[in-house]
Amino acid sequence: MNVNRRKFLVLAAGVPLAVAGTYAFFRDPARAGSRDFGVPLFIPGGSGPFGVLEPKDALKFTAELGAFPLAGGKTTPFMWYRTSHRGMDYLNPILKVKTGQRLRITLANALDEGTIIHWHGLHLPGKMDGHPRDTIGPGKEYRYDFTVGNRGGTYWYHTHAHHLTASQAYSGLASFFLVEDDDEAALSKALDLQLGVTDLPLVIQDKRLNAAGEFVYVPNPMESMMGYLGDTILANLTPTPFAEIGTRLYRFRLLNGSNARIYKLAFVKGGRPLPYHVIGTDGGLLDKPYQVTEAFLAPGERLDVLLDAGSLAVGDEVFLRSLAFDPLEGGSMMGGMMGRMSNARLPSGAIFDVMKLKVTQRAGAARPMPARLSRIVPIDTKNAAVRKVDIEMARMRWLINGETYREDAYPIEVRRNTVEVWEIRNADHSMAHPMHMHGFQFQVLSRHNSPAQVRSLGVHGNGRAAGDLGWKDTVLVWPGETVRLAVDFSHDFDGDQVYVFHCHNLEHEDSDMMVNMRVRA
Repeated sequence: MNVNRRKFLVLAAGVPLAVAGTYAFFRDPARAGSRDFGVPLFIPGGSGPFGVLEPKDALKFTAELGAFPLAGGKTTPFMWYRTSHRGMDYLNPILKVKTGQRLRITLANALDEGTIIHWHGLHLPGKMDGHPRDTIGPGKEYRYDFTVGNRGGTYWYHTHAHHLTASQAYSGLASFFLVEDDDEAALSKALDLQLGVTDLPLVIQDKRLNAAGEFVYVPNPMESMMGYLGDTILANLTPTPFAEIGTRLYRFRLLNGSNARIYKLAFVKGGRPLPYHVIGTDGGLLDKPYQVTEAFLAPGERLDVLLDAGSLAVGDEVFLRSLAFDPLEGGSMMGGMMGRMSNARLPSGAIFDVMKLKVTQRAGAARPMPARLSRIVPIDTKNAAVRKVDIEMARMRWLINGETYREDAYPIEVRRNTVEVWEIRNADHSMAHPMHMHGFQFQVLSRHNSPAQVRSLGVHGNGRAAGDLGWKDTVLVWPGETVRLAVDFSHDFDGDQVYVFHCHNLEHEDSDMMVNMRVRA
């Protein structure tokens, strides 16, 4: 296969080999110094692995199993989407498109198991969305042909194979899907942002590695119920990475690509959190920048943030850190069971560093952050029907309104061109669930009965944090909490449309914490 081997090896060189057994490769800031972060961050660029691809022609994505090279000559099995475009070869390309652009992509399944692609966050007809019932078998193809109607923002695509999503996503089948519109272009021009230089896509994941340095995915029954946690923290598939920056504004497009781990992200210098600005969430830019010092990021969610390094000095170091928090995993009984029965060495809610930023140069005069970014029109809910959605557990299975996934059942039915308010209530003795809706974005209206660590961030009205604002497709619902959403089911697709609503803890999804949602014409 003719891929860009230099970039492939740069990407893989940071993955360490273990001496023996499962190797926990994370850095607790209380016990490790900055010298531990010495691996250059892989930054997406041209062709090759995670190259930026701006499609001009139809594409063919081949899902296949390859051998990912590791340091010391070892390899790990790795799943990717391989494609070629105008003489260039790509693996898991970062697709960059414009609002209104038509895409034609054929998925060819070269795996020995079923697969399908879900275009996470995109507003598409049901047959183009990547529903698990459209999973294709080995040797089969699936054709996508759709127009990107979404506003600009940071989206992504990943496998949604029925009962295989967790293992396939863990093994590599995912990448970014970046959409540009006039607001995005204006922001990049105003702040002189360049993708891959000062505008950095950053996917955060946790993996387990064995003695050979291979990814290990073997959840035990408790991990299938609670979620599979890794103990090697990767940013763009790089452990303990660093990136060199100048004294200027940087945009980070943060994606939680983990199967189950929740992050509480802060930029920390010398033990002190620095202010940064949330400028976008799942569905694109917010109306204005919102200053924070920390924010939760659940599996499937995205946060676009600006970090102003203009006040830093050459030689300063800043860490992107996940702060400690209480994961609230079902109270003392369930949390205790999880601790005893999970093989993860890095527990949920632990503090650790993700990456280091090293200030190495002075930049030119700072450009002012725009006071306005975009326009968010609130969904009109005055005549909206209210739908109650209960999350609970029974017989060791997670349920949505008492249901688990059945291909031929439609527990949620709505009418096209109507607005609904969803009240998602999580049981008291539960765990945090990142709930994801296919096909439609929504707006978070309020949070009620939130835990203290969530209430402290809810300063934007009705208990909402900065990460709740704007347009969303995934929302984290904590135990005992009720989150109210507004959803506009307007569309111009022909006929009934079928999507799914599910938890984006991928072990929960594969255990059928998912229901069909049919939008009637």
